Amino acid sequence: MKKIFFIVASCLLIIIACKDDKSSEAAAVEGFVIQGKMDTLQPSSMALLSYKQNDSTYLDSTMVKDGKFQFEGEVAHPDNANISIRHGNEFPEKSWNRDTYSFYIENSEIEITASDSIKKAEIKGSKLTNQSIEFSKVMNPYREKIQTLSRGLQGKPQDDAYMATVDTIKATGKKAEDYARKFIEDHRNSYIALQTFANYELGYNFDPKVAEAEYDKFSADVRNTPLGERVWDKIALAKKTSVGEKAIDFTQTTLEGEEFSLNSLKGKYVLIDFWASWCVPCRMENPFVVKAYNEYKDKNFEIVGISLDESKKPWEKAVEKDGLPWIHVSDLKGFKNEAAQAYGITAIPQNFLINPEGIIIDKNLRGEDVAARLSEIFKKS
Repeated sequence: MKKIFFIVASCLLIIIACKDDKSSEAAAVEGFVIQGKMDTLQPSSMALLSYKQNDSTYLDSTMVKDGKFQFEGEVAHPDNANISIRHGNEFPEKSWNRDTYSFYIENSEIEITASDSIKKAEIKGSKLTNQSIEFSKVMNPYREKIQTLSRGLQGKPQDDAYMATVDTIKATGKKAEDYARKFIEDHRNSYIALQTFANYELGYNFDPKVAEAEYDKFSADVRNTPLGERVWDKIALAKKTSVGEKAIDFTQTTLEGEEFSLNSLKGKYVLIDFWASWCVPCRMENPFVVKAYNEYKDKNFEIVGISLDESKKPWEKAVEKDGLPWIHVSDLKGFKNEAAQAYGITAIPQNFLINPEGIIIDKNLRGEDVAARLSEIFKKS
């Protein structure tokens, strides 16, 4: 079942991307103009536009007149945007009940038309939005099929029918992968292609050398956006935690309330294990790690579990329930854990195997691989 989890998780990381239009290389429009039209709106209705630029959120609003509204401005780079329509004098109390349309904002002339709800709008003039809609028509059926088949496996015996379904899930995932990768390869001047690359190709265990080579193929305009900078920062950080690099030292607090530093274990083989009490795949890995620890704990080997919990009680309870007898540390900041950020952790479980000189010699070992790798090491020593 673990394999199914990772297949589904990988496939669901594929964001809605798009097919590029070669005519997009025309001269850029100075700023944007968004013209909206909804025939059924009351005279007191309002349109609210929101979008992000760098770390700032921009808001603009305008009254609807004769079912029409307009926004003008300029963006330094494309980004996700929302237009919400206030039907009458006030918005619904719950923000998620608002009548909202999501699209990509870019410097162009954009037309948004709808009848009774902006959620059902049609859009013209936003190349990125139309490309995204186009791509989703191909990608969404893959994702829906994977989700449906995966749900159908829950509680089922792992017989021939079960394995046949697993094979179908793998084949469907492969088709989705091929489609996304072809899009990335064919559309290196596309902002959405970079988003697809960031969310799909930069998974929890990507090769930074390969990623850097692929990243360099994107156009300079795309790379020089804030998204491009974030992607590069992620690749650069991954290079620092690659096999062959020196492990980054950290200091965290143990379950007993004492300060612990990774450097204190210099001279030992150490498995740094990022996990959390709420992480089901992490808890599924624990029996394999316990088995490896019990076999090699007296052979110059130690484990440091770094919890991404935000509360001590569930962390402590999980350690006790799963019988994890090694060193446990955390700063109880969740994914903002300082050690996790230093190692570029955005998904768990993840682990790093370090030699006595403090060099990373392997990473993201799963299941029996932990014990197998340690067996290989200690047979040689």
